[in-house]
Amino acid sequence: MSPFGISRLAPLRALGLIIGSIIGFFIGLTNILTNSFSKCFSGCFSGGIPKNVRVIYSFALILMGTIPTFPVSADIFLLTNGESLEGNIVREIGDLVSIRTLGGKIVTIDKNEIKKVTASSTPLDEYNKRTAKLKDDDVQAHESLALWCSDKGLKTQASVHWKRVITLSPDHLAARKALGYVWIGGDWYLAGSTEAVARKKEMDNTPAESVPAIPEKLPLPDWEKLDRENTPDLPPGSPNAQVIVVVADEKLGRKKVESSGLKYQLNRMGGKVRFSPGKEEGAASVLKVKLRCYFVRQQDFYGAPIANIYQGEAQLELLERNAEGKLVRVHTGKVKMPFSAGVGRSQETALNYTYYKTLEAVASRVSRWSWLKKRGTKVLAEPEK
Repeated sequence: MSPFGISRLAPLRALGLIIGSIIGFFIGLTNILTNSFSKCFSGCFSGGIPKNVRVIYSFALILMGTIPTFPVSADIFLLTNGESLEGNIVREIGDLVSIRTLGGKIVTIDKNEIKKVTASSTPLDEYNKRTAKLKDDDVQAHESLALWCSDKGLKTQASVHWKRVITLSPDHLAARKALGYVWIGGDWYLAGSTEAVARKKEMDNTPAESVPAIPEKLPLPDWEKLDRENTPDLPPGSPNAQVIVVVADEKLGRKKVESSGLKYQLNRMGGKVRFSPGKEEGAASVLKVKLRCYFVRQQDFYGAPIANIYQGEAQLELLERNAEGKLVRVHTGKVKMPFSAGVGRSQETALNYTYYKTLEAVASRVSRWSWLKKRGTKVLAEPEK
């Protein structure tokens, strides 16, 4: 097709015209088969185009009118006066050519004014080139490409790369914001979702009073030292102890826990079991722990700030592999530990204390499960509030 042919007419509009014409043709053919030829012929030329044909044709016109006609790709037209246009030819009448520019404006010029036509690459062409060089685990590269896609109007592609970013970096702020997430009570929720609304309501109902205070002197342990094999505070290990794999997801605020104290606290119950971090694949027994410690809100007294409220939460699930090799649920549980701290106390210190006490509560709750009692574990005291 010549460069002045309608080579890039918006495809959806053309498709609507074709579909409307085909449907109209077949309905007209149906009328011919079910009525006399003369009746159909006279009806068409007496202003009486069959009603069903008129309806379909009208629908086709509406469809064509509502489909966007801005170019999905563009050519560059170099003019004899030195100027250039970027867009698509939408029609030719004699020596006149109408070009729809990228801004949607129709410009009609004489063919003789066009010196040269150069095909330009589309944003999608450039996107394909960029993705060919993209490393799957490069967070920064996916972020940069997502921003570029947004700037070029490639919303679907941008979403793909933002989702990849949060897969690699779950708390990536820009990616979460771009995908419509909000941070509520220690986790990300899709804004406006049922889960987000329910979580917000739950947070609003958190009591503002009668919350245990965080002491001035904090008995915070050094988990790295306590995690040694010969820690005196732990009961001696049984030679035939059953290993329970701990799969933990722990966060203080928006940060992952760097040095977990979960293993230490759980192994305080002794018995013929040992808790050890690992993966659930192939494990005979698994304890899943999702733990969040976060700032809830500031508590005021007649408009004056008097304390900051923090909360620790944990969701627990004990699984055991059955004879068919599937992990089945044995026990579940939840823990909630609210605390208050003076407004002068650093958030990091308050979160660490909340974490410490929440771990004690988790271990105490788990130690009360019958599955563990049968294996000789002792019941741990609940943490003092």
